[in-house]
Parts: sequence; C-alpha cells; structure tokens
Amino acid sequence: MKSISLLRYQEESKTLSLISRLYALISDKNLSVYMYLPEGESFFDSFCMRLLRRADFNVGAHVNAFWRMPCRGTLDPASKKALTWDNKHITWFATLDGGVGLLLPMQEKTYRRLLMLQNALTTMLPHHAGLNPKAFRMLHCDRRTLQNAVRNILDGELLNKYLYLSTMERSELAKKIGTTADIILDDLLEVERVTAHF
Repeated sequence: MKSISLLRYQEESKTLSLISRLYALISDKNLSVYMYLPEGESFFDSFCMRLLRRADFNVGAHVNAFWRMPCRGTLDPASKKALTWDNKHITWFATLDGGVGLLLPMQEKTYRRLLMLQNALTTMLPHHAGLNPKAFRMLHCDRRTLQNAVRNILDGELLNKYLYLSTMERSELAKKIGTTADIILDDLLEVERVTAHF
C-alpha cells in the first residue's frame, strides 16, 4: 500500500525525512503503473497515502524481467530537446516468449498528439484478421475488479505504422488530428532516437 519511498537520515538532528515517493510498475500479462495521489488532488486525507493506478496496458505475454537505462541525450546539448530528456529513464522489459519492450515517459503535449494519432490509426488502418489493437491492449483480468481501465500508455507498435503510410495519407491523417506530418514524424523519430541503445 505504501509503495516505495526514498528517505534521508540526518545524523545531527536524528531525523528521517521523506525525499520523494516513487512510481511502482507491476506486471503479469498486463503492465500497471501505480503512484501516490498528490496531496492537492485528494478529496479525503486518507487517500494521500494510497497508491492509485495511473496506467495499464496488456502486453500479451508474461513479463519476467525489467531493467532501466537513461535516455540518450540529444546531439546538440544546447537545444530545448536536451532538457526534455534530461534525467529521464527508459524501463525495458523482457517477456517469457522472447519479446522485448519499453516504457518511456513523455511530455503531456506530445502524449496528447500521439494519442490522437493512435485513435485515428485504430479506425483508419486495416488490422490483421480484423482484430482491434485497442481492445487487445486493454487490461485483461481473470475476475471482475472494481476499477476502470486507466489506459495512459501509447502503443508504439501501432504508432510506428504511421511511418509506412504514403505521403498523402500521412498529411491527411495529420490534418484530421489538427497538426502536420512533419511534427508527428519529428515526435516518432525523437522517441526512436532517445531509445536507440541497441
């Protein structure tokens, strides 16, 4: 219930103080991200110390290992993008069937733009055997739970299909979601660049 907390012991005053509260990542065939509810958002004081699910995603295979790596820096350290990825880490995971995936934190503005792109790609593209990727990536549970799904994670596999569209399809889709193809390509290539460790 209390998750992970980073504490500091001050020897001179013999006090233990809280430095930060961390996210917790839990997996089986689903990935679930939990975090403390910030005190400003709480309706009841008792909820401030509880972990709340902030994101969930169905991987489709059992995850058996996690490891963390820092994001790769930009080629130009003076650029604004250098600050975006400064002190950010990628959480890589491996599955029992040999798959490898990653979780990458991103800015809210980029997340919103790519979420609109993901929703448009879900309806626009034909999918294998007519299966819906949105339904597949939803949280799968053996029994009913009292919690609603909290998606908040983008499907990189689906988003990368944008790169294989024709130039006309890219610009039409970008116009549909209120942006340009260059901005979307820049977002996708930036994610690719900061995660290119292998």
